[in-house]
Amino acid sequence: MPITHKPRLQAFLVASALALGVGAAHADDLKGRIQSIDLSAKAFVINGETIYVTDKTDYENDYKRFEDLREGHYVEVDIDRKDGRLYADDIEFKKSKQ
Repeated sequence: MPITHKPRLQAFLVASALALGVGAAHADDLKGRIQSIDLSAKAFVINGETIYVTDKTDYENDYKRFEDLREGHYVEVDIDRKDGRLYADDIEFKKSKQ
């Protein structure tokens, strides 16, 4: 009787896909000056990328809330990519460009 490894191969492929984060959100850093802010959409633009904030977004340094952001401020943003959009996980105001 031949031994098949098909169930093991399928389990390996599923585990590999999960380990690589296939279909999951990916976290990245984005640095730059805020080019514009859309208060109604709770979004802002850095380097031509629109970033949305949520109730889970954390603010650091001089920022306490979304309304503290200002055009021209240099920021570092930890972002999550999900469903074709960028979401701010953490926004850090930088006093000077680093």
